[in-house]
Amino acid sequence: MGDETFNVSMAMYDHCSPIVPESVPNSKPPIYEPVKEKYLLGEIPMTFWTFDASVSSVAHSYSDHCYSIVPEPVPKSEPPVYEFGPFGPSQSGFYYSDGDFRVVTANITRHTNLFSFYTTAVRQTDKDGVFMIEGSFELQGLLESVLYGSGSSQLSVPPRVPPAVADYSNPFILRLHGFWSESSGELCMVGTGSALLQEGTLLTPVAVLKLYNIKTSSSITTLITGTLESLSPSNDNNYFETISILMPPQLNYKFTIVSGDSVDEISSESDFEENFPIDSILQGRSFCSKFTSLVFRNVFNLQYTGCRSSMKCLPGDVVIANLPCSITLSAINCTDVLKRVRIFLKFDDNIKHSRHDKRFDPSTTLIGEGIWDDKKNQLHVLLCRFLDIENSWSNAHVGDCTTRLSLRFPTIWSIKETSTIMGQIWTNKTEDDSGYFENIVFRSTENHMHALPDLKYEYTEHYRVRNLCPEKKLGRNRKRRYPSPNSIGMKFNMLVESSEGRTGWGSANALTVNSQLYMHARLIFASIRDDFSKPTGWEPQGRANISYRIDIKWHTPPKLTDEDNASIVPDEKMEITAEGIYDADTGGLCMIGCRKLDQPLGNASIDCGILLNFQFAPVKGLENGGYIRGEIKSIREKSDLLYFDHLDVSSVAYNREQARHTIWTMDLEIALVVISQTLVCLSVRSQFYHSKRHPNRLPFTSLVMLVILDLGQLIPLVLNYEALFYHKNDQGTVLFQTSGWLEANEVIIRITSMVAFLLYFRILQQAFSSRSKDGNGKGLWFAEKMTLLVTLPLYVSGAIIVLLVDRANYKRDIVLLPISPVDYWQRSTLDDLKSYAGLISDGFLLPQILFNIFSNSRENALRPSFYIGTSLVRLLPHVYDLYCDHSYVEYKGTFIYANPAENFFSTVWDVIIPIGVLLFAAIIYLQQQFGGCCIVPKRFRWSESYENIPM
Repeated sequence: MGDETFNVSMAMYDHCSPIVPESVPNSKPPIYEPVKEKYLLGEIPMTFWTFDASVSSVAHSYSDHCYSIVPEPVPKSEPPVYEFGPFGPSQSGFYYSDGDFRVVTANITRHTNLFSFYTTAVRQTDKDGVFMIEGSFELQGLLESVLYGSGSSQLSVPPRVPPAVADYSNPFILRLHGFWSESSGELCMVGTGSALLQEGTLLTPVAVLKLYNIKTSSSITTLITGTLESLSPSNDNNYFETISILMPPQLNYKFTIVSGDSVDEISSESDFEENFPIDSILQGRSFCSKFTSLVFRNVFNLQYTGCRSSMKCLPGDVVIANLPCSITLSAINCTDVLKRVRIFLKFDDNIKHSRHDKRFDPSTTLIGEGIWDDKKNQLHVLLCRFLDIENSWSNAHVGDCTTRLSLRFPTIWSIKETSTIMGQIWTNKTEDDSGYFENIVFRSTENHMHALPDLKYEYTEHYRVRNLCPEKKLGRNRKRRYPSPNSIGMKFNMLVESSEGRTGWGSANALTVNSQLYMHARLIFASIRDDFSKPTGWEPQGRANISYRIDIKWHTPPKLTDEDNASIVPDEKMEITAEGIYDADTGGLCMIGCRKLDQPLGNASIDCGILLNFQFAPVKGLENGGYIRGEIKSIREKSDLLYFDHLDVSSVAYNREQARHTIWTMDLEIALVVISQTLVCLSVRSQFYHSKRHPNRLPFTSLVMLVILDLGQLIPLVLNYEALFYHKNDQGTVLFQTSGWLEANEVIIRITSMVAFLLYFRILQQAFSSRSKDGNGKGLWFAEKMTLLVTLPLYVSGAIIVLLVDRANYKRDIVLLPISPVDYWQRSTLDDLKSYAGLISDGFLLPQILFNIFSNSRENALRPSFYIGTSLVRLLPHVYDLYCDHSYVEYKGTFIYANPAENFFSTVWDVIIPIGVLLFAAIIYLQQQFGGCCIVPKRFRWSESYENIPM
């Protein structure tokens, strides 16, 4: 870019980027639709919406409010330009209101205090050094909290024309007209505009803007301040309290720091570490673009080296109850040739929810300029404070430039230091001076290893690793293939459970293997080396030095709700760096770890008394349940303050072999579902034709049984829940990217379910009609009532028992995922009732058995193909679940055939339910051969005299 100055807009955007992602804003948010509709319907006159073409014709003239600041000259009729002093076509700043800024919705002022000034015309006047300025003052709403790119004096940037009517995407716009004095640096403008509240109220505020210290050139201590005052009466709806303004100039900035002695003055005496040179960092990119992506979009964690209380911890005698744990850096200006940058340093307040509150606060922000030192390979920054900012920013200025910052890219990592970017903040004051604070070390939270290919790692724990990680002997029959050290299988997500019952999820990322960086694959099924090829024979792979970074986030127990998913609230985190040995022949990984302490205990800021053991699953085969299992434990004494209870770790070992197996299993389950539903249709169809051929047997069919079977087909269709495909649209796993295969089969299932429902309903209707016409109908109705009196209390009591038992043993089901770390699924009352309804459907023959007993019927009311076929459909899922119980890993979304949300599936239930289904089918066969009471002892049977009572 030559000597051009690259003005980076990230400075202001960093205060708002967590609120609104960097995207194209919607021009018409829904909150403004009521006003838009009123305007379109003609309820709001056009005069309320349009800005006057001549801003000087507002009710309050320029001379009434600005004459004492810049007298009004006569503008010349020359073509306008769009820059003046440090202002380009757009200039951003921040505002502060101590009162009620009621012309702007509270949702805007609560989350951001960013505004922009757009220059639309600059003309010379008949008075030298005085220019006429036209522009617009706009508050940035939630949808426009992004700085429009600030221009450069060397670049031709077209001006932004204010809208002719109120802009729905902007809550507050003023179109202003005034004059700027180059000698005094003062600007005064008046104008009117529009303010659109959330409820749709349209206001037309009139205001005067006064800015000071607008010089043609600026330095690190230059700060533009001013006020925006309402010209409406205090009892008017358009009135607002005066707001103060703070703006760092962007154009014509002169860097104070020059190479040589001034650089040595702001560098640290201890900066002798080996760091990457700037050329290795840039890798062909420009200085400003690389720093914007690598540094200014990063969050840096803080470590207070000597701070023991809230005093002497932060610059400027600032006392904060909860010390900030991180900082963010954002660029204001940057130049490529000289490798210089002007920045904001913001201390993140732990009390605020940073994701929602990113208001600019000068009391927690420093401004400074830096230069890259090619000798020490560091960025040295001189930082200054904002002063006199109490109650108002109109008198604010920059001073107390005694804070220093250095930033570097270390070339060597170790178990105690694995940050791509690190640095320190200090002061050149003495300990007795006011505003002195102890050194603060900061480290990047994101490691861009791909950007630093020459990075090295030093293994420093060889001795302890050899003592605590003995080599395992390889057994005769243990020649299985495990992931190679460089494979994607070494990177995994995990579930962590403490001995106290706490749970959390984490990720384990390999950093280095031997002396090389571990470059993990980006796709879960990517082919890497020859891990998934068919080997000609087993070959030993040996042991390898390896280092890891492990991040764990703990979660508080979720509240019991009736929702499908438990609400998880992040609590705290644990960050561990570890190094050790991986044995590719046994799949064992043993490491020594160091965890960083958020709050130092005594003089310790890091705990290196941690032992980590993991056992990987084989690449071929599904031993070890297809999981990576291990533990993390402290090797300190229990009386030590740094001691913690051991942590159990489990994770999905997901590779191509298991991916093929899982997909094959899903295809098999889809086929089983289709076959089962087809068998249901064939069975009920045989019963339907059996009833048509033998209409005299229809009255002896239990209506309760038919209702249960009918509802079993109807309820999934009516409720439209995913009865057969659990969370089919879940994007948590790539297994569902099946090009519509699941959806097509679901259509088939729903069609067969509808056919089965209609056939059951028709049989129910015929049975009810035939029983009403039958001469022995009263006796059969008596038997039906007795059946209902027995089954209904039985079903209700069973449901109560299920709810009570499940509620007493309520816990979350934790499902490990191959993509996202862990999924928490909490069974709800509806899930329990679904499972119990499946149990009732499994015992669909019970009402027919009771009906046969009470009616002592030996009629072949049910065709064998019907009750045997339906029984097979009900017991096969349990047989399948019993067979597949430990054969492969069930991932989220793969419960298609034996879905635990639809029935009771466990080893015990998978044995009990099939035995019960077969027993009921056998009883029906005996009753239809020898009479309904054949299974009842003779002394409990109905008497023959009762049976032959005349009707």
